[in-house]
Amino acid sequence: MESQEKINLKREIGVLGLAANTVNLIIGAGIFVLPALVAGYLGEASILAYIVCGFLMFTIVLCFAEIGSQITTTGGAYAYIHAAFGPYWGFIANSLFWFGTGVLMNAAVVNAMADMFAVRFESLQSPIYRAVFFFLLFGGFAFVNVRGVKYGNRMVTINTLVKLIPILLLITFGWSAVSAENLAWKDSPTLESIGGGSLMLFFAFGGGEASLSVSGEIKHPQKTIPYGILLGMITVILIYMLIQIVSQGVLGNADSDSIARGFGQ
Repeated sequence: MESQEKINLKREIGVLGLAANTVNLIIGAGIFVLPALVAGYLGEASILAYIVCGFLMFTIVLCFAEIGSQITTTGGAYAYIHAAFGPYWGFIANSLFWFGTGVLMNAAVVNAMADMFAVRFESLQSPIYRAVFFFLLFGGFAFVNVRGVKYGNRMVTINTLVKLIPILLLITFGWSAVSAENLAWKDSPTLESIGGGSLMLFFAFGGGEASLSVSGEIKHPQKTIPYGILLGMITVILIYMLIQIVSQGVLGNADSDSIARGFGQ
């Protein structure tokens, strides 16, 4: 497999490209909702959930960084399972990933996107126009992929910047309005509440391992994969913690419903 990749695949993705892909795959719309929900568990101490969950996810990413630097063929988790347990279990894992992530999750995401656009463009409520929207969206992604990994990497970088700019603006302009009183702990959190808040955040931290699916197109994978995926995860942890601090520091938590209303709940 690896010799075939050397012929057909160009290794164009560097550390920053892999890190951007990791950030892009992890950060989603959930982070605009989760601060309110985590605050309901932990109140002023909700930052603990991000520390605990971030640490646990970082240890998982360390495993992917190590195995990814050893098995550098395209496939990500499928390639690792195939190498460790054989083709049957690799087939099972890849089939579940394809159906769960490639079909169901992507279908849910694009339908949600169409629903949001339908608020402004009512024609998207029609099944025919919605089908055309899906065709153009997935057709555009397919076109970029056919052009080559260089163009795909550029698109990922642009998508990451488009996604991060509003978040960074929220953190930058919201920081001046943060009140230390809103962040002061009034009660000591219990282990149960910390566990509940951390468990909820696992959804927001998942997905970064999928960035290794293109390992066969990563330059110097033995070095690039560990640095790239770890840099991406560290970036996500810092951004998530800053979002929680700013949102809670501005909105307060005397009543967790105030935060929920701030995030459209």
